Amino acid sequence: MLFDYYVNTIHNDTITNLIIELGKYLHGLCSDIPLAEITHIDRSLCIDDSYVEDYIIKIQKAHNKDAKIIDLKSPWRTNGISLPLYEIPIFSLNSIILEFKDKEHPYILADIASIYIYSQRFNDAINYLYRSVNLLIHFPNRFWNSDYGLAGAANTFRLLLLMCPICHLDLYRKLFAYDYMYLTKLACTTEDEVFQQDAYVNRASIVMNPLAKTVLPIQINPELLYISDMYYAHYCNELAELISYSSRWKYNMKSLTYYQHASIRPNVSGGYVDIEDKTYDEIVLEKHKQAKLIAYIFYSKIYEGRGELLSEEIESLFMIIQHELRYNYKSLRNRVLNYKKYN
Repeated sequence: MLFDYYVNTIHNDTITNLIIELGKYLHGLCSDIPLAEITHIDRSLCIDDSYVEDYIIKIQKAHNKDAKIIDLKSPWRTNGISLPLYEIPIFSLNSIILEFKDKEHPYILADIASIYIYSQRFNDAINYLYRSVNLLIHFPNRFWNSDYGLAGAANTFRLLLLMCPICHLDLYRKLFAYDYMYLTKLACTTEDEVFQQDAYVNRASIVMNPLAKTVLPIQINPELLYISDMYYAHYCNELAELISYSSRWKYNMKSLTYYQHASIRPNVSGGYVDIEDKTYDEIVLEKHKQAKLIAYIFYSKIYEGRGELLSEEIESLFMIIQHELRYNYKSLRNRVLNYKKYN
């Protein structure tokens, strides 16, 4: 932002050169840190995407005041899960989309896609996901050091991972890698407390997929990653702890339950208390560190072109999604939304 301002508006070469030197200094500080690409934001490569905040404010103002409560299918016998959704009048939504139509930013594109998906308008969402994913598959990309960019990327790949049938293993493996990588960078670097909690919750969710063992780049028990991520989903910041309690999700208890019973439900087994030599705290900390390494391995392979999503694979993915919408709509809808009842 400073560079653009002094080059294009002030035209002050002396200050411009100082800013360039500052950028090199910041880049050097970041690049010397182990796993820096995952654990730190390179401040010399930040972009001005402050317009995303304007979009968020407009969307929030367009919401209806009262939430519509949707019941979700729950894996727990006693605890139901509800999702509050705020409806947006279609005229207001279209006006906002028109205003930001030239802002090719993954946060905006993924958020619009989510709005359509939660209202079960999947066909309207696809174009926005397609535009978003094409901004994010190649490295370097300009959103890798942006808080909003990382959040939009994580949301984009989360939705695509849910939409992709697991029988397409090669595509699923690559989508998993991108999602895990963006979620980890977001969890490590964001200053937004909600973004951080969501990153841990969503990362915990994908490692519990039965295919996780086959797609993780190192031999590791995904359930132990889940235990660690659920712990951090509760304790990563003060707001996260408040949300965890007030929403009755109690992520810390989900983490502890899995450690004690190797299941989301209490049972008579001793769980990982008996299986593992390490204590609960040791497991949580060790897997927290290993998650960063996993994300860095994914990043390195993608950056080197060994795990990158190719343009033709993106085209194939969206053809598969279109096929699912036409011939397996209920299956896709249930994977993505998980509602108890549908209108």
